[in-house]
Order: sequence, then C-alpha cells, then structure tokens
Amino acid sequence: MTNQIEKLEFISSDSVDVSALFTDNYVVVCDTNVYLGLYRFSPDYANFALECLKEIQAYLMLPYTVKVEYHKHYQALFKRRQDVIENSIQDTMNLIETQRNKLKNSCATLITRQFPGAEEFQDEIDKKYDELKSMLTDYFDERSVLTLIQDSWTSDVVKELVQDLLDNNQIMEDFTRDEIYGICEDGENRYKKDIPPGYKDGKKKDGIRKYSDLILWKEVIRFAKEKQKNIIFVTDDVKPDWWKIENDKYEFLPQLVQEFEKDTKTRASTNGGVTGHSMKIVPFVSADFYEAVSKSMGVPKSDVVDQALKITDKDYIDSIQYRVFDYVINELTYSGYSYVDESVLTYSGSEGIDDWEIENYDLSSFAMVERDDDQIIYELVYNVQMSSYSYDYWGRDEDTKEVVTSPAYQHGVVGEVTISVVRTVDMLLDFEDSSEFDSVEIISSDFEERYYRSCFEDDYDDIPNAYGMCPDCAKKINVENDGGNGFCADCAPNH
Repeated sequence: MTNQIEKLEFISSDSVDVSALFTDNYVVVCDTNVYLGLYRFSPDYANFALECLKEIQAYLMLPYTVKVEYHKHYQALFKRRQDVIENSIQDTMNLIETQRNKLKNSCATLITRQFPGAEEFQDEIDKKYDELKSMLTDYFDERSVLTLIQDSWTSDVVKELVQDLLDNNQIMEDFTRDEIYGICEDGENRYKKDIPPGYKDGKKKDGIRKYSDLILWKEVIRFAKEKQKNIIFVTDDVKPDWWKIENDKYEFLPQLVQEFEKDTKTRASTNGGVTGHSMKIVPFVSADFYEAVSKSMGVPKSDVVDQALKITDKDYIDSIQYRVFDYVINELTYSGYSYVDESVLTYSGSEGIDDWEIENYDLSSFAMVERDDDQIIYELVYNVQMSSYSYDYWGRDEDTKEVVTSPAYQHGVVGEVTISVVRTVDMLLDFEDSSEFDSVEIISSDFEERYYRSCFEDDYDDIPNAYGMCPDCAKKINVENDGGNGFCADCAPNH
C-alpha cells in the first residue's frame, strides 16, 4: 500500500491542492515549453492559463536555462500567434467563398445544358452558404475571438510575465562554462544507457542543445538543495525520458524521483555529521497544473475553457482509428512475412505466403508517446486477425510450362499491430473537433498462429455438405458441427 501511495504522489493530477503545497515550502518551476505553450493555445485558454500563473507568480522560479531558451523563440511565436488569430476568421470565410464559387460554376454548366430546375438549385446553394457564414460568425463571436484580438494581446503578456520574474530576481543562478561541459560529458554517458531526462534528444539535436533537458534538471536539483526548497515541476515535454503514460495518466519516471531525492539530501559531511532530509518534488503537465490552481485558488474558467479541458486524446483517437487502419490495410495484405514471422507458422509452402485477408481488427489501446512543440506522436495498438494460403512448388507442366503447385495450406494468425500516427496541432483554434493527421506507419507487430490446415490431412474434405469454414480452426462447417455465429461446435464456446 505504501508503494502505491508513493506512486500516486508522482502522477500529474488536477486534484492536488496547490495552495497547501505553498504552505509547505514549495516553489513552482516551469519548463520552457510551458511559457512558449501560451502562444499556441486558443485565446480563451491562454488567458485562463496566464491568470493561473499570475495567481501563483510569487512562487515562480525561472531556471536560467529556461530564460535562455525562451528568449530564443518568443518573438517568432508571438508574431505567429497574432497573424493566425487575425487571419483565422477571414481565411475561413475565404474558404467558404471559394467552395461556393466552385459549386456555382458547376451549376452554371447545368444551366447552360438546360437541366430542369438548375437555376433554382443555384439560388439554394447561395442560401446555404450564407447560412454557413452566419454560423461561423456566431462561432467566433461566442468564443470571444474578436474581443480578444482588440483587448487582450495588444502586447506580449507572456514576455511581460517573464520580465517581472527577472526584475524580482526570481531566477536561478546559471552554471559556469566548466560546469556545463561537465554535465554534457555526464550526459553522453547517461544517454548511452537511456538514463533520463533528455536521452530522446540525443539523436535529434547536436552540440550542447542535446543536453538542454539534463542541464535544466541539474539546475533544478541544485536550486532545491542549496535553497532547501521543495519543487512543483511543470513540463509539457511528455516524451518517455520524462514521463510514463498509462491509462491517460502521466507518471513522472521513478529514476527521476530517485535522483532528485538522492541529490537533494544533505550529506552528513557538510552538516555537522548529521544527515539531512531530501527535498520533495511534485510533477505536473501544464493542463493538470492550471486546473489544480483553478480549483485550489479560485481562478475562474470560462465555458469555452471548460470545453477545452474536457477534450481528451481519446476523442481524437476515436475519430481517426478506422481511417488510420485503412491506411495500412494494403501494406498488411501484401506483406508476406514482413509482419508475420515465418517461424510462428507450423509450415508454409515453398512459394511463400499468398495475400493476407484481414478478417477482423479492433483498437486495443493507444498512448501519446512524444510531443515536440505542436507535433504529437501517438502509438495505436490493434488486435488483428488474418488468414492466408501458401503452396509448395511441384515443378512445371511439360506441355504448357506453367508452374505446378500443391493444393493450398491454410494459415490463420492473430496478434497485435502497433501503428505510429503523427499529428500537428494548432492549439490556437484546435480544441474543437479535429481528425487530421500527418503520417501513419506500422512500427511493430506480434502475431501467433491461430490455426493451420495441411492440404494433405486425411479429414480435410471429410465433412459432407459443408457450407462454411470456422475462422478459428479452419474446419469445414455443416449442420452437424455448426456451433453458431460462424464457428464450429468445438470453437464456439470460446466466443
């Protein structure tokens, strides 16, 4: 029970009483992606998040590493944010007009060819598109986008918040050059062993940049130990070198917790022979943190913000799961032994596997495995049931020279297929329905044999008046051995 309680302490949760933590010597440390993320949120949600940060501003501490990274990127993100918001309404209206004109041009052809009622149909198109434009105008009005453009972000309010922290000396001391080189050397050894954090950046970034997560982590640990402060750590870097994701819950990696506790403990040699206690860390992803601040410190949320918070990854996956599999069906069908290891089959003919038939599939589970700025990578795991045939090569017909093969061997397999889906999210206006993705790729599979039928088995055709075949064991089915729902009497009880 104790281990379970300890584990729950390191799961990002909006039920944490943040105000109580502040009375227990906690400060808040936000990763760079938390500050930069404010530029990518929808206007309503960005304002809500900012209000949460302002409410706890006295407890914020800015790592020097975060200051440097923030100043590299904030100008471009602020400009992009302003451009997107200002253009979003007009771009949408322009799209409607473009589609209207395309359809009306098609109608003009019908009118020229004197199709009955074509002119009335064209007038009806105009009415429907006017209704659509009116709906969109109401949509933007309800979400206060027009007001926000005029009133809220006339200046870079995120930059102002960061500057306030600097002016109030709420910033950690930076490392010396020699200390940074030492962390980079340590990082090289850690990354070879997949020791978190930051090893996922090892192959994507170069130079000191690849160690930025590790430098930040070391900076937080040093501050906690030297200032004897407990830490609320907020990061939206959800790669597996920070978090373990299970059932839509983010659990901070145990290795990180152990390292934090070990390195923040006061050694006896520096404390008059008495070993001091370790400092404590409470991790969050930003959405949970903002919600926790809202609940415990009374920061109000608008209805739109409530709606945004209720939109989960599951809604997105539900909307794309069938289209994702459609993208890989052909690849699976013609894959031969690419995804089904030949060694799991009892026997397969020398001519290899014929095309696989996908008999059934369903989504088993999914997880968000990586997020880098506005790009998110999900892994979807499907249960898949397939069947195929194989043949032995028997030579060539002496007259026709055509290949002669044995009768078919039947193969049935069942297993899991893991598919990677890459999605780019524009958080400015994207918390409504979204079902787009950038790419789909099969990244792994694990199949086992479900049935095998040899063409030489004595009882292969020994079932008279058969009108079907059992998908589990490939036995032919007639009235005497029909177990119902398409299965034979032996296999039906398993379903």
